Amino acid sequence: MAKRDRLHLSRYQSIETYRDWNGRAYIACSSSASMLFRDVAELRRWLKLPKGIASREALDSWIASLEAMDADRAIKREQLPKNEGLSEELMATGFGPEVHAIEESDPNFATKTVI
Repeated sequence: MAKRDRLHLSRYQSIETYRDWNGRAYIACSSSASMLFRDVAELRRWLKLPKGIASREALDSWIASLEAMDADRAIKREQLPKNEGLSEELMATGFGPEVHAIEESDPNFATKTVI
């Protein structure tokens, strides 16, 4: 997982964000509660920031910059060669039979692994 970005709205409110294979996630902290959001509209509703105040404008510009960064990343990802037969989840996590395939010429091909 990459480094998380953080936005401090006030002494009592802050937001962290990160990307995983499900997309962007936001962890909002307000007073003594924290919640995880995937939807920006739900995040805004939970923070209860009215339009026209400096905190709301800072939040909106921060989210717009994150969306622009995600769009650039998606364009760069489309330009990379495609991995045929592998799902996005398997490529992101590195797990799955396709990732750890063993060839028949490998001496460990017929060896059973006990975990």
